[in-house]
Amino acid sequence: MKLLKNKLIQSLGIYTLSNVLNSAIPFLLLPLLTTYLAPSDYGVLTNYNSLINILVPFVSLNLMASLQVIFIKDKAEFPSYISSGMATMGALTLFFSILLFVFSAQLEELLGVPRRFIYLTAVYATYQNLVEVVLSIWRMEEKALSYGIFRVARTIIELSIAVILITVFGLSFEGTIYALIYSYGAGAIVTIYILFRKGLLVNNIQKRHVMHLITYGLPLIPHVLGGVIVMYSDKLVLTYYHGLTSNGIYSVGFMVGQVIGLLQNSFNQAWVPWVFKKLKSGSHSEKLSVVKWTYIYFIGILVITGLFYLCTPLIFYFLGKSYGAGMELVLWIALGFAFNGMYKMVGVYFFYEERTRPIALVSILTAVVNLLLILWWVPDYGYTGASIATMIALFLQFIATWIWSFSVTKMPWNLKSEDSEA
Repeated sequence: MKLLKNKLIQSLGIYTLSNVLNSAIPFLLLPLLTTYLAPSDYGVLTNYNSLINILVPFVSLNLMASLQVIFIKDKAEFPSYISSGMATMGALTLFFSILLFVFSAQLEELLGVPRRFIYLTAVYATYQNLVEVVLSIWRMEEKALSYGIFRVARTIIELSIAVILITVFGLSFEGTIYALIYSYGAGAIVTIYILFRKGLLVNNIQKRHVMHLITYGLPLIPHVLGGVIVMYSDKLVLTYYHGLTSNGIYSVGFMVGQVIGLLQNSFNQAWVPWVFKKLKSGSHSEKLSVVKWTYIYFIGILVITGLFYLCTPLIFYFLGKSYGAGMELVLWIALGFAFNGMYKMVGVYFFYEERTRPIALVSILTAVVNLLLILWWVPDYGYTGASIATMIALFLQFIATWIWSFSVTKMPWNLKSEDSEA
């Protein structure tokens, strides 16, 4: 009973439940969508999501990451910081919208995405950033319930629109893209209203806040892009060498393996505010508690991954024969997400200490290794080579980040108490 009263466990339970519901909705609808959408349609969707995810860190400078640090360290400046960040985001959105308009023809040819969607992709990326801003604030305020309700509601709206447009109006991938745009657009409007009601939108744009956002968030762009490269380069290379159908099969297998990503992301959402407060106290006993939880997590996520893999045949039974080849990829993808979760457990120290450059360097090196392996293996081994390459890259990212964290924050990794060390 004492464990159930632990704040970390309570937050973890709510985040996990909301993320499970958030992901279960599209996951349960996957058999329906695979009936109406060809694998090539999934390939186009994957490529468009790649473009959006590339733009997300550029138009926001990772505001949702830096505001978490300001919330803990300098809460009095929080409204001015949010407002300065929003103004910066608006300017960057305009700049990248112009850039996309100029290169829309080339992007259409490369990605197979209609030009009409490319024009306003920066605006759609900003919608997502705005939603993530309010979700980050609720995480730091430990309002997990508000986080869950908002996130699940937006997903229900998105999937409802997608199903109607695909099944009733006969749209293919366009229906899913429109659903994404409309649901995030509505979420962005609600976000602005919430920030205004909370008094976080003020007429106090500060140059020093913009500079902090740049110095903190700019190095995180390579970090985020490294993650995007690891998550999406495999799909783009698969499209080039084996076509959109192969990419679509891989994407479905990736979605199944991403269940482990859902679980580890849920824990990380509870983990970050909890660890930030422990680190701020500076107490050895608090740090020891953090390390113990870290080791428990390492063991737990690997055990859960193994158990999940045993359920894979049952899952693919409901997805249809045309996607059955994706089953062989799930173990590698699930392990990759497990290693990614382990990386997040130790990467948190860099964010708290505002040491974003080292973590960006690790992310870029990981992406380079991943891309080289993909270019080496995908031509001959297709999506199997892509999944193994991604798993190896994420494992190396975890190991490198953990070792580097030793010099960022001193933690009792040997599990010795302060008295025994003395």
